[in-house]
Amino acid sequence: MLGCPAFNDAVKAVIKAGKYASQYRMHVDNLGIELRRLRDASGIIERRVREARDRGEEIENAVAHWQEDAGQMENDVQELVGQVEARMHCFACSCPNIKWRYRLSKQAEEKMRDVQRLVEYSHFEEISHPKPPPSELEFPSAENYVHLDSRTPIFEQIVVALKDPNVKMIGVHGLGGVGKTTLVEKVAKEMLHDGTFKQIPLATVSKVLNVMEIQKKLAGELNLLLDARADEKANKIKLWHKFNNGDKYLVILDDIWEMVDLKAIGIPITDGQTGCKVVLTSRNKDLLEISMKTDRNFPIVELEEGEAWDLFKNQVGNSMESQPGVESLAREVCKKCKGLPVAIKALGAALEGKPRYMWENALDKLKRYMLTNIEGISSSVWAILRVSYDMLESSDAKSCFLLCCLFAEDFEISIDDLTRHCVARSLLSQNPRTLEEARDAIRTVVYILKSTSLLSNGSNENVVRIHDVIRDVGISIAREEQAFLVDHGALQWPRNLVNEPSVISLNSGKIRVLPDGLVYPQLHTLILDNNKLSDLEVPDKFFSGMKQLTVLILIRIRMRRLPSSLAKLSNLRMLCLDECELADIAILGDLKTNLEVLSLRGSDIEALPPEMAQLTSLRVLDLRDCDDLKVIPQGIISNLTYLEELYFANTFDYWEEIRLLLSIGQLTTLHIHIPAVTLLPKEDLMLENLKRFRISVGTKIWRYEYFPGTRALKYEESSLRKEFIPLLDKAEVLYLSGIKGLKKVLDYRGVGNEFLDLKYLKVESCDDDLEYLLGEPKSSVQSRGLYPFNHLTDLIVEKCKLKYLFSPTTARGLVHLEQLRVASCENIREIVGFERQNNENELIDEVKFSKLKRLELKYLPELKSFYAGKEKTQATTGSSSTLAQPLFNEKVILPILEELEVKALDSIEEIWDNQPPSVNQETASFSQLRDIGVDGCTKLMNLVPSNILPRLRNLQFLLVNDCPNVEFLVFKNKKGEEEVADDSTLIIPRLSYLGISRMERLKRFYSSSTTSNAQSLFNHQVAFPALEDIYISGVPMITGIWVGQPLSKPEKEVESFCKLKSITVKDCEQLEYVLPSYMLPQLHNLLELEIRDCKELEVIVSNKLKEKEATNNDILVFPQLKTLKLRSLDNLKCFCTGTDQLLFSHKVAFPALEDIYISGVPMITGIWVGQPLSKPEKEVESFCKLKSITVKDCEQLEYVLPSYMLPQLHNLLELEIRDCKELEVIVSNKLKEKEATNNDILVFPQLKTLKLRSLDNLKCFCTGTDQLLFSHKVAFPALENISIWEVPMIRGIWVQQPLSKPETEVESFCKLKSITVGYCEQLEYVLLSYMLPQLHNLLRLEITDCKELEVIVSNKLKEKEATNNDILVFPQLKTLTLRELGNLKCFCTGTDQLLFSHKVAFPALEDIYISDMPMITGIWVQQPLSKPEKEVESFCKLKSIEVWLCDQLEYVLPSYMLPQLHNLLELKINYCREMEVIVSNKLKEKEATNNDILVFPQLKTLELEGLDNLKCFCTGTDQLLFSHKVQSSLPFFALTVAHKNGYTFIIL
Repeated sequence: MLGCPAFNDAVKAVIKAGKYASQYRMHVDNLGIELRRLRDASGIIERRVREARDRGEEIENAVAHWQEDAGQMENDVQELVGQVEARMHCFACSCPNIKWRYRLSKQAEEKMRDVQRLVEYSHFEEISHPKPPPSELEFPSAENYVHLDSRTPIFEQIVVALKDPNVKMIGVHGLGGVGKTTLVEKVAKEMLHDGTFKQIPLATVSKVLNVMEIQKKLAGELNLLLDARADEKANKIKLWHKFNNGDKYLVILDDIWEMVDLKAIGIPITDGQTGCKVVLTSRNKDLLEISMKTDRNFPIVELEEGEAWDLFKNQVGNSMESQPGVESLAREVCKKCKGLPVAIKALGAALEGKPRYMWENALDKLKRYMLTNIEGISSSVWAILRVSYDMLESSDAKSCFLLCCLFAEDFEISIDDLTRHCVARSLLSQNPRTLEEARDAIRTVVYILKSTSLLSNGSNENVVRIHDVIRDVGISIAREEQAFLVDHGALQWPRNLVNEPSVISLNSGKIRVLPDGLVYPQLHTLILDNNKLSDLEVPDKFFSGMKQLTVLILIRIRMRRLPSSLAKLSNLRMLCLDECELADIAILGDLKTNLEVLSLRGSDIEALPPEMAQLTSLRVLDLRDCDDLKVIPQGIISNLTYLEELYFANTFDYWEEIRLLLSIGQLTTLHIHIPAVTLLPKEDLMLENLKRFRISVGTKIWRYEYFPGTRALKYEESSLRKEFIPLLDKAEVLYLSGIKGLKKVLDYRGVGNEFLDLKYLKVESCDDDLEYLLGEPKSSVQSRGLYPFNHLTDLIVEKCKLKYLFSPTTARGLVHLEQLRVASCENIREIVGFERQNNENELIDEVKFSKLKRLELKYLPELKSFYAGKEKTQATTGSSSTLAQPLFNEKVILPILEELEVKALDSIEEIWDNQPPSVNQETASFSQLRDIGVDGCTKLMNLVPSNILPRLRNLQFLLVNDCPNVEFLVFKNKKGEEEVADDSTLIIPRLSYLGISRMERLKRFYSSSTTSNAQSLFNHQVAFPALEDIYISGVPMITGIWVGQPLSKPEKEVESFCKLKSITVKDCEQLEYVLPSYMLPQLHNLLELEIRDCKELEVIVSNKLKEKEATNNDILVFPQLKTLKLRSLDNLKCFCTGTDQLLFSHKVAFPALEDIYISGVPMITGIWVGQPLSKPEKEVESFCKLKSITVKDCEQLEYVLPSYMLPQLHNLLELEIRDCKELEVIVSNKLKEKEATNNDILVFPQLKTLKLRSLDNLKCFCTGTDQLLFSHKVAFPALENISIWEVPMIRGIWVQQPLSKPETEVESFCKLKSITVGYCEQLEYVLLSYMLPQLHNLLRLEITDCKELEVIVSNKLKEKEATNNDILVFPQLKTLTLRELGNLKCFCTGTDQLLFSHKVAFPALEDIYISDMPMITGIWVQQPLSKPEKEVESFCKLKSIEVWLCDQLEYVLPSYMLPQLHNLLELKINYCREMEVIVSNKLKEKEATNNDILVFPQLKTLELEGLDNLKCFCTGTDQLLFSHKVQSSLPFFALTVAHKNGYTFIIL
């Protein structure tokens, strides 16, 4: 019996069960430890998620799913622990229940493994990704594009070239101001719109080539987050990977002046199918053709005379027609413009409406100025722009224009900055009394400059831009007239100046030290802007020779102190230290005489110095984005009685000071956060004088909350304090949350209070029962021709009790509304309601939202219609018609709507009615619709009637989810309406994404009457020529996606699916196959294919019905496919028909495939066929680019790779195999080829990561080494990470003996950085000593729960050649984790029950984690080495020691070790029952010094928990934890003594 295998197995089972029953408490304790680690990981992820949301980014799906899993796991564990506690109370006085203990112990161990896995998967590199930029902010120059006949052919040629796969880089060249940027941006907008490229980032390069700045601009437009501390190389790598991610990108580098190294930036030039193409613009044709080697170049020439004259007339207007003789002058002036649009626009705008003598004067000046030259700008352009400048009648306009030239090229110049400069330098002729008057004057001046085309619009109304050519001319004028010195790209401080400068503006990242002894008696403005934060040494007397300095701006500079000469600048009126790191700014108090503007925006200051109270002339104090600012001493703010503008970083503690400041009446601008109204003084704040404000009450305004305008109020309190009421009507942005009495707030109508300036309104969580949110305006308001909310562009309403949103009159008055979002309003019936409307015309007339671009309607269960119109009056007054109505009917006009999102509208049965086609499809409702999302509409029957489809010609994105009653997405018209011919094809020309999920009754995309009974989603009567992505999930009724047979008359077929890049199919229960083989030629662009959870699926590609014309020797080729994922396919037997239970045959080829993921495919026994092709000359190259293979849960799989495949897998980087119960070997070489070379060694040349997990029967990696994973017959020269988890059959990882003939060995494991081994029950050792020289790069070693493991490193069979005095060295190891090793006695053979001996050394080790090792009595041997000269430096970099559940451990550290542990920061000892002392010094060395005091010089954290027998920290003070013999060199450190019920913190 004893030899019977069955009996032996039974005995083992009983012993295993007994261990479970006896060790239940240990398993529960271990589960608690792992739960703690999970909570730590959850806390870290939650913090990162919160930060990402604060930045306005979208959280990655994988992260959100992990958080859900972690939350559920924590609940499960707590429930299990709760059962333990309950049972412990119940059985406290009774016999133990062995069955219960067994079950509990087993559950605890299983949960512990699940928790460990979750923790292991918690290391996300990316938590979130930025949202795409708003389309209205992209390509601002394209908005100014004027159609010119001569430009059209060039425009079309550029588009064609960029679509040509053979063209990778093009150049556009021409004179400065000829219109290169405008044309290229128009091309970009068009190609982004038609889906040619996914993203088109643009960066202006300009004269000074700054690689880092270009990288930042590109990353910003790509929504790619760059590390602020990263260098050019790190940024380059990140951009490079972004551009190589499989999508298509177009990069525009505008205005290059020298050769640009694209690779140094991170721009790869690729094959044109995916990746990156580049457009360069320059004034230099040779630079593009010769230096940059562009594939195609396009000259942008000056306009011909006739076209130039048309453009000039358009700019000048009709004014010259009324003056005799002006037209002839105008034609001559126009000729001087030389056909350059920038000159024509500028000069034409300057002369618009001017009398004849001014035309004559302009012509004279043009002739005189033609002699001037600037590099890169023709003399005629210079002359024209100079004349435009001269013709500015206002000196204010001239001053403001020259001021704009001081800012960096392509910079958005804020109106605020211009105002501050002009006030500080007294540039405005009217000498405004206040900053608000000055700002109005600046806006007037900017309007003049924009009307003369010297300035252009920025991204919003508060910023402007200046064209680079105009800026260059402006700098030239300023240098000539006012001694400006502008050098943006300076390498050093300017020397040998001919003229004394009045203005110096330097933009540089190279200047580190400023010169001493400068004398600039005329200098009034100094601007020094670093490209990135860097140190700057400013001599103490630097400003001594600048007595007239009025404006000083230092940006992104790190200064240890401000120079003392700064205090002597008695004329200084404006000082900006933005984004600077400043140690001490107390000296600012000495500028009390004249300083009017002080900006510390974005600086790192933590406290304002009390001396700032002396700045009594201050009019502007800007502390925005000073996130570290915590202290503002009392009295500073109230002392600044002349303040007109005050910008706080966050909140402020002394509200009485704010009240006093407001009561003076000077303050007109206030930015502040008020956490709660209860903090405010009882007396009302006098806010009515504020002209500009950004005030939040409750929750602050986050940086990601983009609010337009300069007057924003965010109020999240239940009651509206009356002092805020005057701000309501002034506000451009209003955010109200939780307000009671909302109707009264929005209906408030004092004199002039009609919310006419309001642009953005968000209302949420208001519980008042309202009939309308924005009801009928009062007749007194209408009589004055005013409509409330007339300028509203954005309206968001959430969680409010409403019946209707608008009355028809109010709705018709919202002529500027661009975005409408209504969500979670449970009572709302219609968006536009007409209850109590007596005017019949009001009900018949249409409601038109002429500018609405985005509409979201979500979670509105009672919504019946957007606007029911007159039909509703046929019902009883005050009641709704019982007839179902569509969401939209012909009464609702939405001509430019681009995005429609509808979710959880439980009462809607149809979205559109069967409207007849519009006479003018260009202006019809929904004709500009680009994105449609429909989700969770439970009563919806059908989506789009077929006669609405022609209007949706611009549709690019369609997502339909969880509409259980929809049978067809496009349905045939009802009777009585125009019929569509049965054999006609419905074309959706621009649709690029189609998502369909959780559609229980969906049968087909289109309900054509000719459709066969077979339930295939797509038939030949619908075509998608631009479709790139298909996502289908939870559509149980379909048996196929495409019909099985090709079209019988292919000449009638419309090109369709030819641009498809991605196919994802999930949860389609009846699906029999995915692709018919005849489809493959159409899918030549397919990059990704994912199929999962399709229970009946037996084959991916069905070729039973393939065409007779099939060629290529019947091999099915996926030429571009890069990613293939097959998951949870219970009946899948093969990829394509013909190889039962072997996934891939030689009949299918994947020449570009990079990633394979196979999980839950139980029917396959092999992935590749076991034998190579008998006639290899017929084989198509396949799998040669494969980088990653993942195989999981394939129950019958016998092997993964046949050995003949290895030469094809030379690019393989990652291999992960897990949960394959029958798998005995990874590589099968039983059938290897006779031609096998390299001494039969199987080499994985590029493999970096190998993961083997839950492989119950795995005995070896490749055939031939039973129960030893790796033999000398397999080599991994590039392997960096090994993870072996739950592989119970192996006894060793490497063979015990080295190769007898090492000269035949291939280098292997020499790059290994991480080894993780867990739950390998029979494993006897991990490493062999002869292996250590190969493991010189090992950084991390983690071993968990290997029950038979007695030693980590076995050196019983070590080589005779072993050197280094037999000391085993791990030279790079930084982290060592040993957990649940019940039989481990030592790290390497020779020190029984002491973990480390002097025979092993860890010179780089930083972290040790030891848990649940009951056999060890000590971690280090108690005696030092008798011959220390032989000792290798070890443990000297150790920072953290953490020890848990080592029951026999008597002490942690022998005292002689302490000098080695001088870097130790953290020491945590928990639940070691027998431990009596932490540091044992009984056997300390005679040489011990430092008066026998044991010093932990860097220790910051000491945690002692669950140490039942601990008597003292170090030997000698029984029952007193610390004696005078132990010290920390820190002033104090925290000791945590943990009890069962909580923690106690003791500060020593």
